[in-house]
Amino acid sequence: MYDAASLKTIMPLNILLIIFDGLADRPAAELDGLTPLEAARTPNMDRLTQRGVSGLFHPLASGYPLGSPLALHLMFGYPEELFPDRGPLLAVARGLELGYDQVALAARFASVAPEQGRMRLVQRFIRGEEEACRALAEAIAEWEADGLSFRYVYCGKGDGNLFINGGSGLSHELTDIDPLGLDLPVLKAQARADARLAEQAQRTASALNNYLAWVHHQLVNHPVAKEREREGKLPINFLITKWAGKRLHYEPFAERWGMRPASLPDEEVVAGLMLELGFTVVSLPNEDDPERDLRQRLAKAKDIFPQGYEFIHLHTKHPDPVSHMNDPAGVRDAIEALDRGLAYYWDELAGDANLITVLTTDHTTPSVWSQHPKKQFSDLHGGEPVPIVIAGGNMRIDDVSQFGERACARGGLGQFRGADFMPILLNAAERANMYEMRPTAKRRLYRPRPEDVEPFALPD
Repeated sequence: MYDAASLKTIMPLNILLIIFDGLADRPAAELDGLTPLEAARTPNMDRLTQRGVSGLFHPLASGYPLGSPLALHLMFGYPEELFPDRGPLLAVARGLELGYDQVALAARFASVAPEQGRMRLVQRFIRGEEEACRALAEAIAEWEADGLSFRYVYCGKGDGNLFINGGSGLSHELTDIDPLGLDLPVLKAQARADARLAEQAQRTASALNNYLAWVHHQLVNHPVAKEREREGKLPINFLITKWAGKRLHYEPFAERWGMRPASLPDEEVVAGLMLELGFTVVSLPNEDDPERDLRQRLAKAKDIFPQGYEFIHLHTKHPDPVSHMNDPAGVRDAIEALDRGLAYYWDELAGDANLITVLTTDHTTPSVWSQHPKKQFSDLHGGEPVPIVIAGGNMRIDDVSQFGERACARGGLGQFRGADFMPILLNAAERANMYEMRPTAKRRLYRPRPEDVEPFALPD
């Protein structure tokens, strides 16, 4: 009988997605040619691998370095062209007012040295200068020209959001001015070559450059700047902008995939994406110790599953920051700490027969670069595919016994892209509907819930 009770019995499995940010890496000479993940002692990750099916995947396509928000956007089945970029996502995460007709950019204070009409970037991150930054932010909060208005909102730690208003004359299709490296010239904002509204994009880019020139003038002549100069402190004299975008109307994750979702994110921009996708976002303090950070997130996942959530995204930033410091041995140690934290999973979560567990990462963050000094910050990611293991339910368990980049390449999942990510998880959780069947007006891959279908009714 096709009723609510029978429908509920055929969709029993929930999904726990565990993401260790930037976990995948490249071989390191100091680790005997192994990647940090391969060199680490990871008995708990290996145990999960031995009980599941492994593979490699890339959210977009091999060779493309991605950041976390775009990688997750693609993994959750949303097309690249609908990605709003990080500017709007940061604004949403920070609780800032953002309309759908505005352009939002990430905008952080920086230190530059004017040289022959250009601006050489001296410092990209201003930290520990809250009083100075807040005073300077007030001086550049509002500006208007050529029908476009600019509003800067400072959010702490040298960082903030820049909002541009201008109606139909406004475009978000702008380039970044951040050169992603020190002692390089700050870049000029330009209209993107693929801008759909070329005239508006050029107008917005020109206005942004004029605003930033005005900002520089305001900052260098501010009393705070004069005082800092007398004290021999590093100047705070520019705004670095990037990730321009407009807020979009997303189809909620619950409608797209038929599961009530929650997220335990680790950083603002990830939280912003999850909020836009309709996830319940549970904020936790970020722990410096990877083991403690993972344990608290796993404990929270255990707490909220009984509240009716069917898909929980757990995201810990480790080991990504250590990878960005080009320290392979440090990355190995961070991974071993994460593995110790994963012991909580085996103690408290693994016994749930109705749980599919996915362990993976969002992108490769190399800790080895041929032209970058060891233990010095690099802002870049790599484009290699990343390892994944899916365990639980009635999976076709393969013979891979170690969770690592090269070991998982031999797994039963093979290599796949982000567009396949959610269908594979739905299938593993026994939630996928036969693709030829159309029980609802809008085609869905998941089996419909009772509230999704419209029963046939005889006329009165």
